[in-house]
Amino acid sequence: MDEDRLSGVYYFVGTDGNKPVKEFIYSLPLKEQTKVYAYIRELKREGNRLHRSMADYLRDGIYELRPKSNRIFYFFYLRDSAVLVHAIKKKTEKIPENDLRLCIKRKIEAEEESGHIEKLELGGDLNEKS
Repeated sequence: MDEDRLSGVYYFVGTDGNKPVKEFIYSLPLKEQTKVYAYIRELKREGNRLHRSMADYLRDGIYELRPKSNRIFYFFYLRDSAVLVHAIKKKTEKIPENDLRLCIKRKIEAEEESGHIEKLELGGDLNEKS
């Protein structure tokens, strides 16, 4: 079996300690959570080889995972990791500009201070709600 292309996937952690993507995922019905985590597993496995329809590049280093109407925004960090910075339920054709600006802001924060990320454990996060 092939090795994962990414060594880790991380949640962005705000200065207030909140993990907005983790909280978004946990707010979803279990079936949607399972789909989102399947996409995250694929991201870890494929890295930057993951393409449409599962993922897409937006701009300024920001990508999106596309499980159904959910959008999980991320960027690649230190060559072999990804950081999940924002998530929304997509309701319009285009991603709202405010959401993209927030993604870019969080990307800059995470790159400047690595304390703003927390490793996502793909086995544990599916089973525990913290």
